Amino acid sequence: MSTIPPALRRAQILERIQRDGGVSVADLARELTVSSITVHRDLEQLSRDGLVERVHGGARALPAAGPATAIPPTGWEQRAAVARGAKAVIAAHAAREVQSGSTIFLDSSSSCLALARQLVVSEAASNLTLVTNSPAIAYELADERMLVIVTPGELDQHMRLLAGRWTTDFLAGLNFELAFVSCAGVTLDAGLTTSRRALADVINVASANAARTVGLIDSNKFGRASLLTIARAEDLDAIVTDEGLDEATEHTYRAAGVALEIAK
Repeated sequence: MSTIPPALRRAQILERIQRDGGVSVADLARELTVSSITVHRDLEQLSRDGLVERVHGGARALPAAGPATAIPPTGWEQRAAVARGAKAVIAAHAAREVQSGSTIFLDSSSSCLALARQLVVSEAASNLTLVTNSPAIAYELADERMLVIVTPGELDQHMRLLAGRWTTDFLAGLNFELAFVSCAGVTLDAGLTTSRRALADVINVASANAARTVGLIDSNKFGRASLLTIARAEDLDAIVTDEGLDEATEHTYRAAGVALEIAK
């Protein structure tokens, strides 16, 4: 069973509900490896705190506060706001891998958004060819030193990403020196995971065509598993995380053959 502290577990549940709009007790119990009773208690506490609305079999996000014309934050905006400091530290560390003249891929994660921002202020960004399936990331890269290529594909408005058959077919014809990717959670058993099949397909095609694949995964994602496996943690050439990762977890992953790098 999960050993995640209750407060952190409730924070993860709230993040999931805000991201997806709602979730069932059964899904949460499976993903967090806790009992349904524990999930019920967490949802009741979140409901008492005025953070979610309880519904039969689960919970859903509260309607956006404020005037009726207010636009609720998208899943992309919510993800970008989580662990912002840790992602910036990870991005600064990962940017050291990028050499002038490189061809790289950035997936549609908020961790790769942080890396894109870091590359804009980095001397190594000169003459980069950067491919991404994120229109939001491409918009950030107003830098004449980079050739920015956005994949074709079907646009997910809520998550601000392009995916689908057009995206994977396009990526299959390219070669990358580096592919930077992230995930919703990572465990040694399930590997890097996501709840979106289309996103997993994009990451796998890009990784298959990259000389090196580097995972950018903040410490609060360790020990969490989502619906679909993207790749085994030990199959990545490196995983960069922040100093919030506890020593025991760090040692366990290294012992399993994971090339873990702690960004200072």
